[in-house]
Amino acid sequence: MNNLRLKALLGAGCFSLLMSGVASAGGFDRGGVNIDQLFDAAPYSFDAGVTYVSPQRKLKNVRRLDSPPAPVALSSPSVDVDGDYVVPRIGFKANIFEPVDCLATYTKPYGAEADFGMNNAYSPTAVKYYVKTNDFGLTCSYKINVGKGAIRFIGGVSYQEVDAFLSRQTLLAFGNTGLGKFQLSDEAWGWRVGAAYEIPEIALRASLMYSSSYKYDGLSGTVDSTGFAGGPGGNVTGVFPVSASAEIPQAVEFKLQSGIAPGWLAFGSVRWQEWSKLGIIPINGVINPVFGTPSNVSFDLLYRDGWTVSGGIAHKFTDQLSAAVSLTWDRGTSTTSGYQSDTWSVASGISYSPNDKIEVRLGGSIGVLTSGSSTFTGVGDTANAVTYTYDDDLLLAGSASVKVKF
Repeated sequence: MNNLRLKALLGAGCFSLLMSGVASAGGFDRGGVNIDQLFDAAPYSFDAGVTYVSPQRKLKNVRRLDSPPAPVALSSPSVDVDGDYVVPRIGFKANIFEPVDCLATYTKPYGAEADFGMNNAYSPTAVKYYVKTNDFGLTCSYKINVGKGAIRFIGGVSYQEVDAFLSRQTLLAFGNTGLGKFQLSDEAWGWRVGAAYEIPEIALRASLMYSSSYKYDGLSGTVDSTGFAGGPGGNVTGVFPVSASAEIPQAVEFKLQSGIAPGWLAFGSVRWQEWSKLGIIPINGVINPVFGTPSNVSFDLLYRDGWTVSGGIAHKFTDQLSAAVSLTWDRGTSTTSGYQSDTWSVASGISYSPNDKIEVRLGGSIGVLTSGSSTFTGVGDTANAVTYTYDDDLLLAGSASVKVKF
């Protein structure tokens, strides 16, 4: 294979990394910890990028089943879900010595964001919530040459921080329509292991990676009920300690890419994550601010496992300019609760390299969040007894990154 074709295929291969963070995946997944940079041919490389995702979800026919009192209506014709988010990514790859490469990464691989507003039928379930993570990772590979190709054995660890917030307009009697605010945080370690096989001459690479779960058994924080007035139990308000337990579940991902013609490369991936581990997450230690009694509060996710399948094709027009397009299907993780339905998205991107040291990439995506309904009637926490429907909604995203090789 001539050098032009080899450079073309290796350059086009960057698009699996460029577009991996554009799609909106199920559960709390925002792309996981991507280690594609570990395979860079250059001895050293620095990569920094950011992805902006804007899901245009709207809930319709929102109806409460716990009959809250006035002044809030029992139903709302529609509730906009403001859930835009940004995912940064930084990576530094180095060839430590001939068979060993290492990649240090920082990203926000998991999260959730939603703002439903106040004084609507969804407000007792949530006014606003978010889950934010910070992941600091180190992944290394050991390469063994096998004929025309090479096998890499890969392993790594991550230190991950999580910060979670939930506010609810607890519609109690005696004029108490204030916000209860829950804030919890924790940190955990996770690890990854896998292998890859490469034939650089035809830009072939197949990899299989397993990522462990992150166990957040010590989520702790506070509930702030200072916005409530008194009631029959007296003015039992203030800032009190609360706790919870949750996890980011294990995942398995298979990726494949190969040159298919001069200047052309095809790539694809399949990812599974055990989001069914997240069902009912109780928040312990909550006291009813009006009646002074223990209160059942929980985050009712009731997820099923997530599957993400993606495939695409890339072409290098010149030594400087490449382009790619991909199609992604993500199986929605919501069951009887929530609005994470199946998602279909098309992503495209361009890569511009003014020289062999710098590469600039821009990408975008448009997709459909498919329609569905929530029929959850609450388990213990009656504030989650709410039903609604949703139509097909638009998903928009954009991504930009720059890589420096040396």
